[in-house]
Amino acid sequence: MNSAKIEIDHNGSTYTVVAAESFKISQSRSLMPAKATFEVVRDENTDFTEGDTVRIYINDKGMFWGRVFTKNRDKKEIITVTAYDQTRYLKNKGIYSFSGKNISEIVKTISGDWALTTGEIENSPYIVSDMLADEKTLFDIIGTGIDETYENTGELFILYDDFGKLALKNGKNMEADYLLCNASAENFSYSTSIDKDVYNSVELTKKDKKNGDKQYFKKDDGLISLWGNLRFSSNITDDEDGNLKAEKLLSLYGQKKRNLSISGAFGDTSVRAGSTIYVNLGSLADITIDEKMLVEEAEHVFSKGTYKINLTLRGGIINA
Repeated sequence: MNSAKIEIDHNGSTYTVVAAESFKISQSRSLMPAKATFEVVRDENTDFTEGDTVRIYINDKGMFWGRVFTKNRDKKEIITVTAYDQTRYLKNKGIYSFSGKNISEIVKTISGDWALTTGEIENSPYIVSDMLADEKTLFDIIGTGIDETYENTGELFILYDDFGKLALKNGKNMEADYLLCNASAENFSYSTSIDKDVYNSVELTKKDKKNGDKQYFKKDDGLISLWGNLRFSSNITDDEDGNLKAEKLLSLYGQKKRNLSISGAFGDTSVRAGSTIYVNLGSLADITIDEKMLVEEAEHVFSKGTYKINLTLRGGIINA
């Protein structure tokens, strides 16, 4: 039988949520705070408010550390609580200028300025381009450094809150010892689409008032015959290579979007958004899944002693 415990600190005292039979912890690899939602049955001992610390344990492992942000009450004296981890404060905006810094140093600087508790910050040798961020969210500033590091090194760094300590880890060091197969999941959803961010022709324009605009055009006639003409149009700057950029955009956007999500898989506290797991689902219509995949989103669901996880995955041909 799985076990869980929810604790709330209020005015120096710890309140253990009674009958915490169900809750959800939602995580995303994309830069957004982890969220916990749960219900509290109000009684004479119930005393907590917004800003109080929340700790959630599953099978004695700390899975969430954050603060109460929202309380919703109903006539049955049930309080629905929404709590976020400390990355919630990275939604604040700031003005920063960085030069000669790697993503690890950027995270440490921002964490220190905003009094965020840090844990393991893995070092990246790549120096991010000089950055001047004016009134951007802290998430956006860090995300710019993470994206540039990945584009230039292939190393994907994951930012997350590790039970109250901000962590930055190289994704290759976040492999979980977990096998996902048909037998270990209640269901899956595999979808393909050409409806959004899919193009088979690219038209770029370089503005020139003196000599006239110059256009760059690339297309895939085979895909146009299959899908019709889905065109991406945009302006580019004088210093950009129009032909090269058009080729890159056509390669990036000229493919179906494929999404794979899993519902009701066996719960495991080692699996979180940003971790890598092994997935073997066999044949799914037009593809076969038998490989390591990145967990884009993870939802840990605890209900009356049952612990399941819902996952959104990316890897190989799965690109959305």
